Formats: sequence, C-alpha cells, structure tokens
Amino acid sequence: MSDLRQQLQKHYDAQSLPAGKAEAILAEGRAAAEGGEKVVELPARRVTFWRALPAIAAAILLLGSLALWWAPQRGKISYALFAPRVRDFFSTPPELPKRSQNPEELRTWLLAQGAPAGFQIPAKLRSLKSFGCQVVNVHGKSAYLTCFWREKKPRVDDGELVHLLVARRKDFKDAPPTGVPQFRTVKDWSFAAWTEGDVIYTMAAHAPMETLQKFVRNAGARAPFVALAKVPQAVSS
Repeated sequence: MSDLRQQLQKHYDAQSLPAGKAEAILAEGRAAAEGGEKVVELPARRVTFWRALPAIAAAILLLGSLALWWAPQRGKISYALFAPRVRDFFSTPPELPKRSQNPEELRTWLLAQGAPAGFQIPAKLRSLKSFGCQVVNVHGKSAYLTCFWREKKPRVDDGELVHLLVARRKDFKDAPPTGVPQFRTVKDWSFAAWTEGDVIYTMAAHAPMETLQKFVRNAGARAPFVALAKVPQAVSS
C-alpha cells in the first residue's frame, strides 16, 4: 500500500462519528424493525407459448368439431313439412310446364331443372302413363314432381293421379330411412317415403292408403311414418 493511501486510512480511522449522526442511524434502524419485515411479492409465473400450445390446440379442435356439425344442419328444414306442403300445392290445380306420356321425357326435363342425378322412377310407376312434371318449392328447398295416371279414363285428362316427388337428402332433417317405406295419412292424402342414397323419394295420392300401397315397393312391410309424427308449424313460402 502506498504511503499516501496509508496516511488517508489512518486519518479516517481516527475520525469519530458525530453523536447526532449516530442517533439518526439508530432511529432509522428501530423504525424499520418496528414496522416488521417488508413483504416483496414474487412475480407471477410466466406461461410460455409452448406450454399453452396443447390447451390452444384442444380448444381449436373442439371449435372445429362443433362447426362441422352445425354448418350442414344450419340450412336444412324438417322433412315433417314436406307432406303438408305437397297437400297445399295440390289444393288448387297446379300448372305443369312439361307434359308427356313418356316418363323418361319427364325425368330428363327434371334433371335439366336440377333434380338429383341419381334419381330413378320406381318400376311400379314406369308401367303407368305419365302426365306432367313440375318443380315444387318446399319452404325454400326444391322437390321434383312427376305425375302418373293410376286409373284409365275415357278422356286423356280425366282420371286419378299418383305423384312422385324426389328431393336431396342433404336439404332435410329427419329424412326417412333407407329400406322399408314409411307411410302417413294427412287428412284425405296418403304418403309413402323412403331414402335411397342421397335421394328422398315421396309418393303421394289423394286417395286411401290401400290405393297408394300397390304402387310402393315393399309395401307389405308397412312401417309407420315415425319421422313425421309431430308436424311443426309450417311457414309460408
């Protein structure tokens, strides 16, 4: 240690602390002790993005699943509205823009109007003479109508008709199942319905159920129209 530093150290070591300064330091220490220990809050634990990633992924998956379920259902209407709408459509004689006694000509016309590409005229109707066809609005969804003579009469436009309507399964909730036809009576109208692939088939007649049954395949295994047991309030279209 240099002589200068030794001299300075001896000088300050020999200095005594003033009484007033000493009392101030002691008073400050007593105040801190009486106030208790100072509590310092620890910072909150930081959650990094990578730690939160599994929870974020799970939430996205759940929302995606809900969207996939809800989106296809949003645009559908209840198939329970179908039969009352058909009956209402025929409450006054409808205009049939295409007429032909050849069922395949009517099918071709309906396909050009947007009918499901997979729809076919049932065999028991192909044996009948056709009358005409039309596109029916069922509360915003399209049904494709073909009319057939179920009884022969002297005049060409005189007789009783049986009607076939086809629609897309994706447009309707509670569609009839594949397989055994389901039957239902709405006042003085009879209906039979079934699904094949993506096509809903509905056969209708302003006649007793026994009359309609003979035109329906597998009619002997007659099933109730369970899907249409409760008909919601129809909305005008």
